[in-house]
Amino acid sequence: MLNDFKKWLGNEKKDPTLFDIIMYGSSVKGKTLPEDIDLLVIFREGSLKERLQKLQELKKKIKTDKKIDIKSILWEELFDPTFFARTGVLLEGISIFDGKTIAQKLGFQGNVLFVYSLKEKTHTQKVKFNYVLSGRNGAGMVKKLDGKHLAPGVIMIPIRHALEFEDVLKLH
Repeated sequence: MLNDFKKWLGNEKKDPTLFDIIMYGSSVKGKTLPEDIDLLVIFREGSLKERLQKLQELKKKIKTDKKIDIKSILWEELFDPTFFARTGVLLEGISIFDGKTIAQKLGFQGNVLFVYSLKEKTHTQKVKFNYVLSGRNGAGMVKKLDGKHLAPGVIMIPIRHALEFEDVLKLH
């Protein structure tokens, strides 16, 4: 999906008024069938009228049947505590221009800690669950999703794979 948006909007990187176009929300968290696609256009400068006009131009370039929720903001407003989507954009947002997360561009990575207990499981269920997480003859889900075991019952997974790992936990 990101590649499609790169095709449609990649040339916008040349626009000096744009800092970036960010995809965020369920479409980048690993949800299999996101209901909509959230985009944030980050402007370096421009009046509200100019920015709204640019958003209309961008919408015309997007060729998808999915619902597109597109917002715009000035770069300095991205860090304003009153910007509701700030945390989601900073931690999980992915640049359409270069495929990097905003977090990477700013020098950090967003992760989710998963804490689980196997107390109620039988020995066989515990063994099977550990095979799913760590693998038996190959890589387990933790490694496949770029995660790390931090302690017994505690796993850290990058935000981009959080929903996928959550599904694994629900299945087992």
